[in-house]
Amino acid sequence: MTIERRRAPRLRSLLGGRVSFNQRNSTLDCVVRNLSEDGALLLLSDAVALPNAFDLDIPRQQRSCIARIRWRDGERVGVAFETQAAAGIVPLDMARRLKQCEQDNARLKSRILQLTEAG
Repeated sequence: MTIERRRAPRLRSLLGGRVSFNQRNSTLDCVVRNLSEDGALLLLSDAVALPNAFDLDIPRQQRSCIARIRWRDGERVGVAFETQAAAGIVPLDMARRLKQCEQDNARLKSRILQLTEAG
């Protein structure tokens, strides 16, 4: 019998996922077989070479996170999710999108103010 070392229980799932690495230039589809707050079990082709850490997107859960490989056995890959504090670095594309959204927000607020003053 093995000792359970996970902090949060895993729930069985059958979700589609996407693994991204190489600055999101390389992507692979995967199946998420179980999922928790802290990690997941992924099914991937065993021929695929993966970096130790990569981005994992699970569209049906509207979830995106940085995953770090904890173990691998053929097609099965156990990953732990990095917390935002542990990740430390914000991807450049996300920082650019945030800046663009902030600029759009300021522009829209200005336009709303103009329209309410004119009306």
